Amino acid sequence: MKTEIIERLPNVSKSELVKYFPKIDVKEYPELINYSWEDCHKGSMGAGDLFLTNELTKKINIKKGMRILELGAGNCLSAIFLAKKYNVEIIAADLWIDPTSNWQRIKDEGVENYVKPIKMDARSIPFPKGYFDVVFSMNSYFYFGTDDLYLPYLLKYIKETGIICIASPCFASEFKYKIPEEFLFDPPEFKESYSIHSPNWWRKHFEKVKQIEVLECFKHPKGREFWLDSIRWQIESGRNINDFLKDITMLLKDENEYLTYFTLIAKKTKTID
Repeated sequence: MKTEIIERLPNVSKSELVKYFPKIDVKEYPELINYSWEDCHKGSMGAGDLFLTNELTKKINIKKGMRILELGAGNCLSAIFLAKKYNVEIIAADLWIDPTSNWQRIKDEGVENYVKPIKMDARSIPFPKGYFDVVFSMNSYFYFGTDDLYLPYLLKYIKETGIICIASPCFASEFKYKIPEEFLFDPPEFKESYSIHSPNWWRKHFEKVKQIEVLECFKHPKGREFWLDSIRWQIESGRNINDFLKDITMLLKDENEYLTYFTLIAKKTKTID
């Protein structure tokens, strides 16, 4: 049946297509009681943003007044959620999104005393060393974090015993040879595709740095669901199917469920000069 759908793409009706892309049930996330399913996706630039942010924050001890750096904050969906729930100071950094448009969203949500949007390259952090209690990165760390030199650099700006929380797309396991063509989703150079790795790869990547203790790093049990749910949102929000046809095809072909999500929580243990 999937093969037949793939062969007919993009000439497939919405009612046919949504059968393969179920929604995440927001009721499974009590902390998101004030969010509809649509609210959890509006402005999101990756799958599972709010669901993953909510889950990770329950695993770490966030206290009022902490300073949080969010790398790749996008449209500040996660930053606004964190500010409302925990009354923490958040620097919402993104390289591509205009801080002025983010500032308007932040004011509209009434958290302008907590969230400050800035335009920033993650490899050029303009803050004092040891400034942040927590670093969050949802759907973005793989853009810059595969560099062996990046994590030691980032740790300079985190307090001792500070926490790094990451959630990102991944492969369930590393491919032995090259990544299959159907998983190369960002032509023509495929820079993002080649930055996607398995949870085990990410654990080893972090554990190379002596000043880090990896508290957890695993394939999320709902990782596949986050991908499918994200496509469902794009279908229902009225986007032209041709704009994300590659993603649809990739997921329909992925019968072995290589495409999923991982989460990582790590703690800084020593100061890096």
